[in-house]
Amino acid sequence: MPNIKEFADQFQAEVVADMADSFFGTRKEMDNALEAFSGMVKEFLPTVELLFQAASTLRLLLIDDHAVSDFCESLGLKPSDILPAEGAPPHIYTSVPFSLTARGRYIRCVFKAYGALQAIVNEYVHGRHYNDPESPGRKRLTMHYTRLEEIARLINHKIRKVNETVSTTAILRQVKGMNPDQFEREQIMGDLSLVDGSTLDKDMCFMPIDFEGYGLPQVRELPPVKEVEDVIRRFCKKLYANRKAEANRAMTVLRGQ
Repeated sequence: MPNIKEFADQFQAEVVADMADSFFGTRKEMDNALEAFSGMVKEFLPTVELLFQAASTLRLLLIDDHAVSDFCESLGLKPSDILPAEGAPPHIYTSVPFSLTARGRYIRCVFKAYGALQAIVNEYVHGRHYNDPESPGRKRLTMHYTRLEEIARLINHKIRKVNETVSTTAILRQVKGMNPDQFEREQIMGDLSLVDGSTLDKDMCFMPIDFEGYGLPQVRELPPVKEVEDVIRRFCKKLYANRKAEANRAMTVLRGQ
């Protein structure tokens, strides 16, 4: 009989060890996933800054919100499709596109600013391919909004599953249940700490990612310059004719003067 007792004790110890490995392994996996996601957001932030800076540059050239609204309407867009500057400084152009006239330089700067915004919006939503410095010939994709949103969704699905199926109290009940005498005494005395939904479970559960809480802007992709070139040119000619002095002041700011 002693051999059977030793075998039972050893088996029980192995089961408890396996349960602990599974429980803490799952928690470690979730901790790693949440930490990795936080790193992805930090990696993405420079793109967000460039997005607002590009919007600020175009808004500077379009003078004010009223002109921005008219510009968007001419392109079949909503005014909100051009993001607010949110305090971001505009790009400073060390050199402006060449033209023989001030009006021509203004129009070309608007084209440049719009093209830059359209490009960074596309990168923000879909990412940009670049050469992997560690693997010559291999392309990688920058972090982007669509990927972040999908990863957050997958992590939150996993968190809900873990919170629902890997209950801390349930695991402890299983472990204590392997010692029937002790478990029975605790039940008689009323061990409320092992009730599902207890404070212990609430303290140990994972909080899902609040993706909206990051405040990342939702953007609409803009048509490429080639598709709206004529519309932009006509709009800029009219705006420059009506508000020449303001347009020239915007150009001065754009050059950092």
